[in-house]
Parts: sequence; C-alpha cells; structure tokens
Amino acid sequence: MKKATSVLILSAALTLSLSSVALAGQWKQNDTGWWWAEDDGSYPQNTWLWLDGNQDGNSECYYFDSNGYLAVNTTIDGWQVDSNGCWIQNGQVQVSAASPADPAFLALKAATERSQASLEQGIDANYVMNMDMTIYGTPISVSVSGAMKMTNPNNADMKYLMDMNIHMLGETMAMRTFYTNDYLYMDMDGQKMKAYTPLSSAMQEVNQFSMMSMDSMAYIQDVSMADNGNGTTTIYYTTNNAEMNAILENMMNSMESAYPDGSSNVTFQTCKGEMTLDSAGTVIQERVLMDMTASSEGVDMPYHIFMEMNYNNPGQPVTISLPSTEGYEDISQL
Repeated sequence: MKKATSVLILSAALTLSLSSVALAGQWKQNDTGWWWAEDDGSYPQNTWLWLDGNQDGNSECYYFDSNGYLAVNTTIDGWQVDSNGCWIQNGQVQVSAASPADPAFLALKAATERSQASLEQGIDANYVMNMDMTIYGTPISVSVSGAMKMTNPNNADMKYLMDMNIHMLGETMAMRTFYTNDYLYMDMDGQKMKAYTPLSSAMQEVNQFSMMSMDSMAYIQDVSMADNGNGTTTIYYTTNNAEMNAILENMMNSMESAYPDGSSNVTFQTCKGEMTLDSAGTVIQERVLMDMTASSEGVDMPYHIFMEMNYNNPGQPVTISLPSTEGYEDISQL
C-alpha cells in the first residue's frame, strides 16, 4: 500500500506544482495542404509554433494560416519558410529551444510567477482527466471529471476537497476525497478509508524546488504564443525530459523519509501542454499531456495522462468546509 500511495502522492504533487504543457499531435494532409492535429482534434491557426514534427529530437518553427494550414515557400511577417514549412535564415533551417529573450517565453514565465503567487489564495477549479495505463500487464482506461478546492497549498496545514465521477471498466463510481492533518480521506460510494499521507511536506519540498528553478525555468522549451481573438492568449510549450526527470528525482528524494522502504520510480517520456490567460494575464485554463512510466518492485507501469483544469475566480480567497472525519477505516499499514 505504501508503494502505491507514494506514486499517487508524486502524481498529485507534480500535477499541482507544474504549470501546464502543447498537446501531442501529428501531421495530417489533404488536397489543400498539411496541418498539425492535436490529440483533442484542435489545430493551431494564425500562429508560429515550434514542433518536433519528425521526432528527431530538434524542434523547427512553422507558421499555420487562418485555416490552420502550414505555410510553405513564402514569407510571413518578414520571415521566410522553406518547402517543408520550416523557418529559415540564410537558407538554414532554424532549430531552437526557449530563449530568455523570446516574448512567448517571457509571457509564460510571468504567467507562471502570477500563478504561483495566486496559490496563496488557494485553488477552485473544475477538471477532467483521461488516463490510459498498464498495471502489471493489464491495460486500464480511466476517465475522471469533477471539482476541487485547495487552501494553503504551500503550508503544512494544507487542505483540499475533491469530488469526482470515475468511469472505469464499464462502471461509474462517485468518489469524494479530502485531505487534512496529514491524512487522505476517501469515500467511494459509501466505503470510507483513510491513509497517513504526508502530502503537505511533499508539496512544500516541491514548491521550494519549483521556486528555486523558476528564474531559469530550464525545463521549458519550444514556447509559442497565440492570440485567440476573444481577449485570451494561449501559450504552448514542451518540457525537456532530462530536466523534468531531475525534478522527479528531487521529489522522490523529498519523500524518502516518509517511504524508506519504497522502491518506486517515475520517468517522463513526454510532457507537453498549454496555458490560457485572460486579458489581465491571469491563468484561467491549463491542459497537460504526460507519458510516463512508474516502476515499482521491478515492474514497469506506463501511463498516458491528459488533464484539463479550468479555474474559477483565480486569485480570490478560497474557503473549504470539510466533511466529518469520523467513521473512516485506517488503511495506512496495508
């Protein structure tokens, strides 16, 4: 139980501490031309976008027109693109990661800093999450939707309340979880359990590490930005796997004292996403796509996770009324 719980702690802390990430996608073509299709069916329009479309480990910059088609053999805003749609200078394809002088990178950094500051007021959000995983050789798909609130996320007295509807293996289950005083409480269709879960300490460590690395944001690359035309802006980016796995290692080390007998490990293969800002530059939506492998006791368990968070009244104080903690069976030692 402890090994499984440690992976759950890590996933929750990671999701809450990292600010978004462009969705995975693929090139598609018809008689008109090529476009980039995201996994959710959307496609970029009127924007430049850094993509590693040929999966060679390097990202090229492409422009997509108002209909979403790739621009080729032309000049956009004074910049030339070749027959493959790649931005070129002096005949050379430009390959780049996020630059500290890149306006999109600076906008992302500013939005991340504002998001971190607003956490002091708490989180009030609606969310959806789809997860495909393989647990000990068995493929499982899970779809979750619900709402969550959190207060004092950076402090030891952190509290959260989450209601969710879980669809798995042809069944639907209502679940309420809440966290207080180092215990995670779970009510699954009337079955009540609790487990000692020092998530607050882990979150403190994670946020301290996040703040230390924020100045460089070394895990960020391939940043682009699009004006949605309705007063909102979306910033897309990917992450550097080596840097992300260093964050994971730091997080696992932060939990070592709580799980001294744990042998779990998590490794990123993909982490991409997007962050949408309102006209004031406040984050109102985050979307994250992650491919990772959790290893426990020598068994690899791959996860493919998509999550969307829509924030209600961001930056405003959040209040939570927690349910009674009576009647929950302690499963911490199982």
